[in-house]
Amino acid sequence: MKQTALLFVFFLTLLSSCCNKTCQKPADSNPLDGLVLVDTTQMKSAFLGCIHRFIKQHPRDNAFILESGYGYEDHGVITNGVYINNDIFIIHPAYHDAFMGGEWSVDDMYPSHYFRIDDRIVFLCSRADSFTKQEKCRKAYHQIVPDSLRVRYDDLAFILVEHKGNKAVLLSGDEIRKRKICPISAFREVVKFMAPKVADEGLGNE
Repeated sequence: MKQTALLFVFFLTLLSSCCNKTCQKPADSNPLDGLVLVDTTQMKSAFLGCIHRFIKQHPRDNAFILESGYGYEDHGVITNGVYINNDIFIIHPAYHDAFMGGEWSVDDMYPSHYFRIDDRIVFLCSRADSFTKQEKCRKAYHQIVPDSLRVRYDDLAFILVEHKGNKAVLLSGDEIRKRKICPISAFREVVKFMAPKVADEGLGNE
């Protein structure tokens, strides 16, 4: 009888232990685990320097958005700068409804890529977002960016990056509005080739 009671107590203890392990909530995972982390060591140092300077101007913000921009006028057409062998990017603090597809939104697709710099998170918008499942992207973004953050139109800047070489410049909104953005490196002047005159050997033999 005593042995039966001991076995009963043992099984109760074992059952209680199993229930506790089952009922325990799993440890909170990193909300960014579902996104792709971009390696900043493969980025141009001049470009990272521009981002570093912008982030330094906004010490109270912990998350930012980096997207492709259009700010260069080429023969009356606003482009992203590729015609001058450059690309333009827009960087600004992240805000709650940036990807809800509304009037004040950046896009209707949440970013699937990000990178870290100066202990801050930079969400990187790309065309890959359109074929990426959005559930984890949306959840990650809203776990990082609180509901209280709203768009601030004055807190944005533009980064002009040269395609070849390690060159980039940080431009203000006023500079972009002027639509007079010069390439970082001046174009090489086209030199017209002039063929040298060849004397007619036949005339010299006459």
